[in-house]
Amino acid sequence: MDHHCPWLNNCVGHYNHRYFFSFCFFMTLGCVYCSYGSWDLFREAYAAIETYHQTPPPTFSFRERVTHKSLVYLWFLCSSVALALGALTIWHAVLISRGETSIERHINRKERRRLQAKGRVFRNHYNYGCLDNWKLFLGVDTGRHWLTRVLLPSSHLPHGNGMSWDPPPWVTAHSASVMAV
Repeated sequence: MDHHCPWLNNCVGHYNHRYFFSFCFFMTLGCVYCSYGSWDLFREAYAAIETYHQTPPPTFSFRERVTHKSLVYLWFLCSSVALALGALTIWHAVLISRGETSIERHINRKERRRLQAKGRVFRNHYNYGCLDNWKLFLGVDTGRHWLTRVLLPSSHLPHGNGMSWDPPPWVTAHSASVMAV
């Protein structure tokens, strides 16, 4: 288990980390789309609200007033969620690129400092390089898997059991060749 996510009301760990990231990514895209798409409506509704306290007051019906306030609320809510969830999504993308989870990030930082004090260099054994980390995270073993495992819904299990695992052969072979250089 990596951590508890209040957005999903569930723990995020080895078997559902990919789903958590997909949720964050697509929710961010949806909020950005909604904010961008409603920008003109927001500006018109906000301008109308600004006229409520003029003398003489404009003749907006109750329904129009509710619509104005709802559009302003919609835009602020979607924009705020897009910013906050977008930052979380970017943070997790950085962690995935480094081959870490949020808890491993803290552990690795502490270990890096400890070894640095001894004059040694820390190496994360689960970091296979940015592209290979993403392939491993998404479960992409072949070129065709980009369609069947990433773009289309897929219930394939991640590599390993979450406590220990051997990386797929293509990652081990690639890492071995890089280490031999």
